[in-house]
Amino acid sequence: MGKLKLLIIIVAVIVCPILVCTGSSAGNLLRTAAYFSAGAYAGGYEHAPNTSEPGSDNPDGSKPDPENPTGSQPPSEPDNSSSPDGTAPSEPVNVPSVKTGRIITKNRSDYVDPTDYSSFKTHSGSILRYNFGKSSADCYITLDSGAQVRNCTELSNETLLAASRELPSMEVLADNELPSVLIYHTHSTESFLPSADWYDADYPINTRASERSIVAVGDAISEALSRRGISVVHDCTIHDYPQYTGSYYRSAETILKNLEEYPSIKLVLDIHRDGIGNADGSLVAPIAEINGKNAAQFMIISGCDGEMYNIPNFMENYKLAALLQNCSENAYPELARSLLFDYRNYNQDISTGALLIEVGSQGNSLEEVVYTGELLGNVIADAIEKLSQ
Repeated sequence: MGKLKLLIIIVAVIVCPILVCTGSSAGNLLRTAAYFSAGAYAGGYEHAPNTSEPGSDNPDGSKPDPENPTGSQPPSEPDNSSSPDGTAPSEPVNVPSVKTGRIITKNRSDYVDPTDYSSFKTHSGSILRYNFGKSSADCYITLDSGAQVRNCTELSNETLLAASRELPSMEVLADNELPSVLIYHTHSTESFLPSADWYDADYPINTRASERSIVAVGDAISEALSRRGISVVHDCTIHDYPQYTGSYYRSAETILKNLEEYPSIKLVLDIHRDGIGNADGSLVAPIAEINGKNAAQFMIISGCDGEMYNIPNFMENYKLAALLQNCSENAYPELARSLLFDYRNYNQDISTGALLIEVGSQGNSLEEVVYTGELLGNVIADAIEKLSQ
């Protein structure tokens, strides 16, 4: 008999706490008995906790408040009528949210590259990473920001320095919806080598896969512009495959189509990568350290009117190039290589505001050039803000 009592006690010890924590009738009964034994109901029901289920009658016969079924009192609101020093609180400041610009991506390739890039392990030559600094040669002009222009034309350095202090005569609309920038790629398949101090000559430096090519740099530029509230058209049309020859004729058609569709476009930027090699077979990857990270240096090329090329608005293009050069030097010193002003065309006769920008070289890694794309987007946004004032 003693063993039976012990067994009943053990079961009660286990089961009762479980029932007390439930909303069952047995649980309610046990909780009520506990309250009585503790004297909680000494003054009647008015001090008793409300243990009824939502929707059932309260112990005093009233219906529970559906918004507050437990009958508990809500915490009092804090008194904000005055600040701790007794003064009236200031009105909340409405901070306007920054509206992002549109990114209109067109003709993006969905090509999947089947190449096994891990298989290229032959050391064909070295990759040298260094910064193209300033030059003291006579053909270099130092702008007010400290950035430089390499003058390969018959125009005087004094003429170009004076022009660099003027804004181009273009009005960029401060509108989040209308695109003001066209990003495109004449050589759309240009790609990059892995981050290493050597390269394999068989490693492909051209691909139609957008995420591995210069198109990824255009994506980074576009995203940075969008974050600054500037809308951009990124036309990813491949112009250099399957045939490389004639790429500029094909990209000229892309420019004209976009200018017709979006007359708000003012900046027409052809984003490339350079190819820099030495006689000993080594490759050069131009870099600048920005915020503790390696970024590929970029170079702007602005064409000059001459006997071979007819660029009626070449000086306006140059003023824009100088503005970008100054904005880059102010924001990210040494990120920009010297602006090349030369007798080149590169479709810059089609529209005022047309420039070619080389981002890195084939020796740079994809990570380095994509980072530069982000920085370059900020530089372009800085320039546009000056043109919008």
